[in-house]
Amino acid sequence: MATKSADKDKDKEATKPAFEYTDEMIQKAADLIVKQGYATRKDIPEMKDLDWAYGLGEKVDKYFNDKNAGRFIYHEDFDYAGGDIAAIIFDMDQVKTRTDALKKLGEVLGEKIIDGHLDEIEHDITN
Repeated sequence: MATKSADKDKDKEATKPAFEYTDEMIQKAADLIVKQGYATRKDIPEMKDLDWAYGLGEKVDKYFNDKNAGRFIYHEDFDYAGGDIAAIIFDMDQVKTRTDALKKLGEVLGEKIIDGHLDEIEHDITN
């Protein structure tokens, strides 16, 4: 007999959108990350869909792992002033912290960062 938690996980997976990522798209994102340390919707317009961007991040991470490239690829969504939420996929050897990624994404997209340090903002939200 399945537990309610297991059933919920199964339902969540069943409703998760299925995206296709071409080898060319994965290669483009990987090349951008090697060159500049990150990829955003400015580079890859499909990243406007946050779920799609998350999946691309997983594919790029797998790409580098398969090549034993020794890169730590991270995907993050950030909120900006005015309510825009945007995604960035980045190499933590080049963009060292989540705060650096927040700033870089804001700079690239011309977004205003909400006042406060990232850890302070998260503390206010979770407490």
